[in-house]
Amino acid sequence: PWAFGVATGMAWSYIGLVLLVVACPCALIISTPIVYVAGLAATAQRGILIKGGAFLEALGNVKKVAMDKTGTLSQGQFVLVHLKTIGSRPHKEILEYLALIEERAHHPLAQAIVTGARHEGVRIPRHVSLDDHIHLPGEGVTAVVDGKIVCVGNARLFKRIGLYEKLPKDVEEATETWLEEGGTVGFMSIEGEGIVCCYSVADSVRPEAARVVSRLKELGVESVMLTGDNNGAALAIGKQVGLEDYQIESQLYPEDKVRLVQELKRRGEGGNGGNVGSRGSLILSRQKHELVLMVGDGVNDAPALATADVGVAMGEGASVALETSDVTLLDSNLEKLVYSIEMGRRVNRKIVENVLFSLTLKVVVIVFALFGYMQLWGAIVADVGAMLAVTINGMTLLPSALKTSRKTTMVENESNGYYIVEVP
Repeated sequence: PWAFGVATGMAWSYIGLVLLVVACPCALIISTPIVYVAGLAATAQRGILIKGGAFLEALGNVKKVAMDKTGTLSQGQFVLVHLKTIGSRPHKEILEYLALIEERAHHPLAQAIVTGARHEGVRIPRHVSLDDHIHLPGEGVTAVVDGKIVCVGNARLFKRIGLYEKLPKDVEEATETWLEEGGTVGFMSIEGEGIVCCYSVADSVRPEAARVVSRLKELGVESVMLTGDNNGAALAIGKQVGLEDYQIESQLYPEDKVRLVQELKRRGEGGNGGNVGSRGSLILSRQKHELVLMVGDGVNDAPALATADVGVAMGEGASVALETSDVTLLDSNLEKLVYSIEMGRRVNRKIVENVLFSLTLKVVVIVFALFGYMQLWGAIVADVGAMLAVTINGMTLLPSALKTSRKTTMVENESNGYYIVEVP
């Protein structure tokens, strides 16, 4: 331009300076990170821990949710309801053996048996030896007690070792009745004696579970239940939370849960089949993946949590589940799962809004600059203004101070002591 005169050179140099300011990608660069930070802070304030912005963004693209039953849809607070002895051993001795074996297990079923024994005044025997205590995924536990192999678990375990078929007719009828009631049935065998007892424990549904399933349906998210429990108990819980029979898969081993999660991923249009955390930002490509989320709390859920696009662990769950998951609900409130998905969708929208706003503003400034209608100060204001605009837009994800500083008061409850309630 300087070849055409000083005035022309000055004019184009000025335009070049304007374009140089416009070319600064500050607003574009912070469009996504600022939304990530605000979204992660908002979820953390609600007691939801997410391992990075990519997983928060992935939550917004979830179209299928697979849920464990025990400790997830149900409270995981089992109560020993029935115990029927088989053979000559007394009731107290049977309970002692059960409590001894289950004391070292971490499943809620085991804790229910130990608690039930304690309520009947039965103490765990310390005069007997206990060796080779082994957890059998999806089946139960086994150990050697005073030199004899003792097995405690579900019907699947005893069918595998060939003892279930030897049950007396009246015992089979009793267990079938318990199953129809929605109970979880288990057995114990002692080497050389066969099955010596059968028992039933019952669980209750989380009060928010039905609302969560209903809300997920409204959001267009498909829900399924994956459980290792018997079919009767699974159907009973599923009916209470609003799931149809075809949405329930029962009597599953951990590897079965992994297989079903993989099938859900393959069914999704253009499923990624990879690790969300390694893909970076999802929204810029406007992908059509129907991501699969798995939520659970136990050791048996850990492989499925790792397989799903997004793994969510209940805060009261086993440590291995917490380590494997991408999201943790600290107080195990399922309603926060819905909040996480809704926040993920808001994050995706905010990222799109920020990117489109930044690009549009730059195009407008460039056009005005090329036609000579843009001053240098105007370009600077536009650049700084764009950064402020995308920052403020992202920060709107944070809950207001009014919502986060609601008053609380202590209220006395005769049965449970004190609890905290919010005052509007």
